[in-house]
This record gives sequence, C-alpha cells and structure tokens, in this order.
Amino acid sequence: MLKRLLIGILKGIVVGGGVGAALYFGLSQGSLESAWAYLLYGVVGAITGVVAGKPLWKPGAWIEALLRGVFGIAVGCGLYALASSFLHVSAIPLPASLFPALPPAEQARFLFQQPLAMAPLMATLYASLIELDNDGKGDDVGPSKVRVARLEDIDIGEDESEAPAKQAARGAKR
Repeated sequence: MLKRLLIGILKGIVVGGGVGAALYFGLSQGSLESAWAYLLYGVVGAITGVVAGKPLWKPGAWIEALLRGVFGIAVGCGLYALASSFLHVSAIPLPASLFPALPPAEQARFLFQQPLAMAPLMATLYASLIELDNDGKGDDVGPSKVRVARLEDIDIGEDESEAPAKQAARGAKR
C-alpha cells in the first residue's frame, strides 16, 4: 500500500509539475485567474486520471482510464474551486526560498493563483487516491472456464422424446 502511495505521489508530481512548468516557463504565465485556471486544472485532472492507476496496456484499461480522465476534469475544477474559496481567506503567499525562480511580484500571489505550485499539489492528491484505490490485485484475470455449447448440440424444434436419442447417438460417435 505504501508502494502504491509513493507511485501516486510520483505520478502526480510529474504530471502536475510538467503542466505547471510548461505553463510558467513555456508560456510565461506565472499566475492564472478565473476561467483559465479552471481550464488548466481540469486538464491537469484529466491527464492525471489517464496516467495514474491501471496501465493502459492491460485488457479493458482504456475504458477505466477514459472514465478516470473525465472524472479528473471535475476533480481538478472542484479542487481549484475549494482552494480559491478557502485559501484566499487564509492568504498564503509562496516563500521566496521554495521558488527562487519566481519574480518578487509573482511570489506575493496566493498559492491557488500559482499553477507552478498548485498543479502538482492537485495532481498528487488525485493520483494518490487513484493509486490507493487500484491495488493491482485481480489484473491478471484469465479466460473464463465456462464451456459454451456448440451449435450442433442445440436441438431446436424437436420433440422431447427424440432429443435424448440423438444426444446418445452423438455421444457414441465421439
């Protein structure tokens, strides 16, 4: 269980950190407001949902990944809504020692306004929950052992008295 938690934390940091760093360093957007932030954290949740959990190459995993991704959009937007509602009141600015690359004007912003810090936190939380839920047991499900009747074994439209005689004759041929 601890191994799955650490894998979830690692996946969340990589996904959220990658998206936050791409936004900050690639697009030079140190902070986001309103609709753009909801869009960003929805994308972070979707990517995290697809990457975390059961690997995509397992049978039936693409359906599960698709559902986790769609649900991840709601999780990302919901976590941002909670953070912007409650962390705004507590006014937590980022310390300069943790993020030395940020200019002083960006360090004065609240935590929920900085995707370089908030995206990894959200992705780590969601990926950890997914990894803890998906323990890996039952992934190696083999083919079922149920025998399916052949078409020749199915008697349709015969009288009940003729069916056992034909089945006995077929059994003798085998």
